[in-house]
Amino acid sequence: MSKTAKTYSVVTSNPKGHYKNITVRGGDEAPVTLRVHRFAVVGKGDQIRFGAAGNNRVFVVSKDENEPDIPLTPLFSIEDTVSIGKEKFELRIREINSESDMRALEFLEQFHYKTNNSLNEKTQEEETKSVTASVGGRRAVLYASIKFGKRWLPAGYIDLQMPLMMCKPRHQAFNHPFEHPKREIRWERWDQRAMKDYLNTIVRIGRVVVSPELRGLGITRRLIKAAKAFSAERWHIGGVRPIFMEISAEMLSHIDFVTSSGFSFIGRTEGNISRVLKDMQSMARAPGGEFGIMSLQRKYFRVLEDYCKTLQISFDEGLEILRRKIEQSQDSLTTGEWAVLRSVIRNPIPYYLCPLDDYATNYLRAALKAFPPTEETTLNKVEFSAKSTQISISNLSIRAAYRIPETRSTKIVMDAFGLKGDTVYADIVQNVSVKASNGNIVFVVGTSGSGKSVFLNSLDPDKTLDGNLTVKRTGSMKHSAGWLRPLRDDAPVFEVLAEKFTPEKAFVALSRVGLSEALAFIKPFWMLSRGQQYRAMIADLLLRDEEVWLLDEFCSDLDPITAKIVAHNLRKQVIATGRIAFIAAANHIHYLDALRPTKVLMLRSGDEPAWLSFKEYQDEFLEQVG
Repeated sequence: MSKTAKTYSVVTSNPKGHYKNITVRGGDEAPVTLRVHRFAVVGKGDQIRFGAAGNNRVFVVSKDENEPDIPLTPLFSIEDTVSIGKEKFELRIREINSESDMRALEFLEQFHYKTNNSLNEKTQEEETKSVTASVGGRRAVLYASIKFGKRWLPAGYIDLQMPLMMCKPRHQAFNHPFEHPKREIRWERWDQRAMKDYLNTIVRIGRVVVSPELRGLGITRRLIKAAKAFSAERWHIGGVRPIFMEISAEMLSHIDFVTSSGFSFIGRTEGNISRVLKDMQSMARAPGGEFGIMSLQRKYFRVLEDYCKTLQISFDEGLEILRRKIEQSQDSLTTGEWAVLRSVIRNPIPYYLCPLDDYATNYLRAALKAFPPTEETTLNKVEFSAKSTQISISNLSIRAAYRIPETRSTKIVMDAFGLKGDTVYADIVQNVSVKASNGNIVFVVGTSGSGKSVFLNSLDPDKTLDGNLTVKRTGSMKHSAGWLRPLRDDAPVFEVLAEKFTPEKAFVALSRVGLSEALAFIKPFWMLSRGQQYRAMIADLLLRDEEVWLLDEFCSDLDPITAKIVAHNLRKQVIATGRIAFIAAANHIHYLDALRPTKVLMLRSGDEPAWLSFKEYQDEFLEQVG
């Protein structure tokens, strides 16, 4: 792009649907209106240049003459893949540029706790209203879609926004000299002047959302990777590209989803607990005064004022309730008090930074070494590893015996066919030897009635088999066994797990299995989708101490795609925690490759079982179904 090409000033910027119109003027020429994609990073006051005739390229003029201009068109787009077993699925991450993209964004918005309205009863009119209709300000959205078969489905999105104005941990990290060798960015201390001049060298991740049924496939990591590439190339404020990316979110207190993408924990934001009472009192005395960050403080003041009017209490009495929330535990408040006052109080939350170029990387590394965070994040200290376990059982045989009742009907049958004897015998499992160790997945297959469920039951030391069954085996049963089973459905899923274990462990376990949607946490088990129910049950297995997992009829009631994803996530957890999993299923064509078992036990009615490697069974199975 030639720096000598004519520049045009952006006079207006008006979003409409999936696009926005910008009006530009070149010198004394008449203004011209251009249509660009909805979240194109351009607005009033920016300078743009056009590419060579016929190439449809538009650039925002970089403020730094040493920097190349900033591409506005064509659309930013990245092609990636997601692997489930040996199968690869196309993942496309790009800017929004069509009505269908906007509908997909609106669909995905419901899975973020701040834009989900399911906690409130809505009218039909409210339900059909776009949650993105009033989006304003500098914002860029990258939308991810994944291709299953011939269809592209919404996978997730990442929302980039302007940086936080005030942030104590960032101030501490940046409060020593910085001078970029290639950019006109330098400060001695991170003071008011530095903030005024260089705050816009930071871009913020406002939110990351992944479709619930697709969580656990690494889509969040791919969205962040794309956002970093986009930000380094195209994000700007006033023609200034960023060199740092930040994120601060409540969920990071419980689930770290950014460290693997190159982010470093800097500290916790200050929140407003130490000053909110004083600010509210000051605003009550002088509502028009300048106290703190006024836009936020006025919002908090109005919430508290409305609360007092609703209860017909004085503002001082409302302040006293607020004081109780701050000084005492949340259990001291009624549900109504807690629900209202939590919107007034901002608790400290984790703050992370990621450098976007090599020099910023070196600077942040030195800053964290010189000024390490005053507190450590403890998220990664929660482990679910099983103790070293081996199973060695020889000559396992299970026989069923049924004494024939002496009834008129049975006598008719026995006489008709010349049957003799008083007991029916059936060899359900014949002479099976089982060896397995930590991280092994043993897949038990066979037709209905071949003994898969009975075989799993025989591996549970605490299970009492039916009195008609006789089990013979050689070897000890010293392991503990846990079954995949439904959770209680009379309380929210998170509460069920948090009460049995701890809230911290419940957060981590649910995150590990890809069930990290806020609304899913507070739903009872019966309200979850079937795929989410499987994830919740696997989280329950993770939290329990059993070394051996027993899963019967695994994924038998899931659609092909969900079954594949659940199997993929289960495999990750078995290997990561060193469990031994015995999984039985008759119908498994959809997820066999995603599960990739260590070995396969094929049970056949009336015949001895056969052990096969995964590849041997896969080849044989595919030949049968092919």
